[in-house]
Amino acid sequence: MERAAARYGNCQELARALDIPKSSVHYYLIGRLTLPKSLLERMLEIAHDGDLAARVAEGGVALDRLWSIEFAHGVFRDMCRGKLRLPTRNELEQDHELRRKAAAIVSYVLAEGSVWMSKDVCGEHAVNITFAEHERDLYDHFGALCRDVFRYDIGPPQKPGNDARAIRGFIYTRFIAEWFIEQGVPAGDKAEFGCRLPDWVMNSNDPSTWTSALQPLCDGEGCVGISFKGKFGEFTLAQSRHTDLDLHTLPKRNGSTRKARQLCLGDIRNSSVFGVSVLEYCSAVARSDLLDDAMILFARLGFRPRLRVNSLYLKNDGFWSCNWAIGIPRRDFAKLLEHGLLRQDLKRYRVLLATS
Repeated sequence: MERAAARYGNCQELARALDIPKSSVHYYLIGRLTLPKSLLERMLEIAHDGDLAARVAEGGVALDRLWSIEFAHGVFRDMCRGKLRLPTRNELEQDHELRRKAAAIVSYVLAEGSVWMSKDVCGEHAVNITFAEHERDLYDHFGALCRDVFRYDIGPPQKPGNDARAIRGFIYTRFIAEWFIEQGVPAGDKAEFGCRLPDWVMNSNDPSTWTSALQPLCDGEGCVGISFKGKFGEFTLAQSRHTDLDLHTLPKRNGSTRKARQLCLGDIRNSSVFGVSVLEYCSAVARSDLLDDAMILFARLGFRPRLRVNSLYLKNDGFWSCNWAIGIPRRDFAKLLEHGLLRQDLKRYRVLLATS
């Protein structure tokens, strides 16, 4: 290719002489497309180099078209993967800054995103992230993490298209999606499976890594509670986990709460299923593993959190979903700001207001 192009000055002029698209010359040059034999012979004539023709005759291998298609696909796949950086376990353990950013980006997807199937036939996954409309600062932070960790740009925020007051971002590459799955982010509905923080986060001795993993959970799932008297209460982080309890096993109590599909803690405190209390059953088979990990990290940072079941919610399929919550008391609010666990302006304002 290079010898033939030199006779015309550049690859673009060679493509014009051969009457083929100039993009094809580039693909032949990088190996994305396999060079047809007829085109190879024409290029050897143009190059007019006897030694080159002899080396091609000795080293050339003729292959069928099916092999060429498969080879080209593999080359293109490697090219796409080569543009990304997928941190390895060794890199995450040795590079402190990379580990902190990777911990934050995994927690963002666990709190506000999901991994979903984009192409059923090929088995390819993609990643999406969703924030409220007023959380543009969190979207920008997540986008910066994607650029720093993966060298991938998620672009500007997009509207969901259903008139929801939200913004969304997408990672349309199977390599990053598969990386998230390897880190423990389940594909599909996270509430159906037990999700946990990666062990390279939990086993780390770096407090900054712990705060990087907790910050997206605090910003994404946290809120400052307000009591019935209008006063600020505790800071809570909520997560749901699906159960196998249905309406037949645990009937709905009509009129017990303002929400027809919800059983509050008072409704289920004295209820039992299969000979044990509902709270003990949910703690045994429907725990929020993610909040269990968060409890450990909060305790390491000096917080005094409390994990509890807030309520049960009836889904459309007739099964109950258990809503878990971590409560951070008001006396620990100053630590939320001290450790940088809140980036969203509205949540920071409410925490400051509650402590004033």
